[in-house]
Amino acid sequence: MLHSVKGVINVHDLHIWTITSGLDSLSCHLLASDDAGEHTILQEVIKKIEERFKIRHTTVQIEKSQLRHAESRV
Repeated sequence: MLHSVKGVINVHDLHIWTITSGLDSLSCHLLASDDAGEHTILQEVIKKIEERFKIRHTTVQIEKSQLRHAESRV
């Protein structure tokens, strides 16, 4: 679903957990194309997660080709 956002190349290190009853949280890393607008991607991704999964506590790290975090080997 997040791959459908214009400019998103890859989604990795995605984690979802429950903080307390009724409060879920999501974090992930997105690899974006170098010409993509980070703020536009971030806003659309947060909106999609909230609408589809009802998760309102979201942290997204946007990466580009020159700045990439190593993928988790879990």
